[in-house]
Amino acid sequence: MKRLFYLICAAMLLPALASAQTIEEMADIFWNKSSCRNFTAERRAAMGEMQTYVDTFTHTLFNEYLATPAGTDKERGIEGWGLMKYYNMALDKVLKEVPATEVKKGEVVVWQLYNMGYIVKTQTQCFGVDVYHKHAERLAPMIDFLLITHNHADHQWKPLTAEMERQGKAVYSNFLDNGHKVSTGDEFTIGNISVKVTTVDHNATLKNFVNTYEINCYASKGKKGYVMFFSGDAHNYEQLNPTTAVDVFIPHLAVGLNMAEAVKKINPKEVLMSHILELGHSITKWRWSYEYGINECEKLNRERVYLPVWGEKIALRKIK
Repeated sequence: MKRLFYLICAAMLLPALASAQTIEEMADIFWNKSSCRNFTAERRAAMGEMQTYVDTFTHTLFNEYLATPAGTDKERGIEGWGLMKYYNMALDKVLKEVPATEVKKGEVVVWQLYNMGYIVKTQTQCFGVDVYHKHAERLAPMIDFLLITHNHADHQWKPLTAEMERQGKAVYSNFLDNGHKVSTGDEFTIGNISVKVTTVDHNATLKNFVNTYEINCYASKGKKGYVMFFSGDAHNYEQLNPTTAVDVFIPHLAVGLNMAEAVKKINPKEVLMSHILELGHSITKWRWSYEYGINECEKLNRERVYLPVWGEKIALRKIK
């Protein structure tokens, strides 16, 4: 078994040997030399090179990594290779930047951590949505509350939930019996952030399975502040009915949602397309590539539709 593990790790070196760029250089392009709003040729090329790492890292190895006890030689071995290096660099970046970032009045800053997971910081509060990462519990001290859209493993990390609750912080979902279970029609306010909940279908089989969250940051006496709309793995655009004009819409780009109709109906100022490179899925099934995500953005033929990458920080402001 140990020999097999090292053979797998050796195979993962092949993209690095063929690549013109290191993981650190590609991350630098993603995070410092370009952005999802500044989609340069250099960024696209780096995405192509990073994809070679993704396409050799099997879902079996990723799931084995998630199950490997922390601090072991085996875990350190996997974390030293290519894609997992980037995966954990993204978390380290978020851990460093969130407390250090000073948010301007009326501004919202988000970090796309992995998959559908976002950390959101306003001038007064910080929260997470669908945060999923092997070491995500390290984020608990800086998050005031957590939102989970549905009960699928790739939208939650149980050690993070446990640590949040140990610290007496609220975790909202439609499946945890923890005093913060919410569904259609529920509304709650934390500080100056108000949240409206609607439970919708994941697909034709999983009915009433996914919570959408309409989040009004800087809400004041019912007035609109900066509105974020997270739809999780919702697949039916007709069920997406935010009650207030949406500033940023954050959907799953490949769950069967008619994105053109969803965006037309919601009419957000910006769209952050999410849920690419899900490593728990097979390389040949449900692991949507950078190129797929780029094409989905372009198909909308609309301004301000973006494809963030792991660890990316985005400052959101109202666009008039």
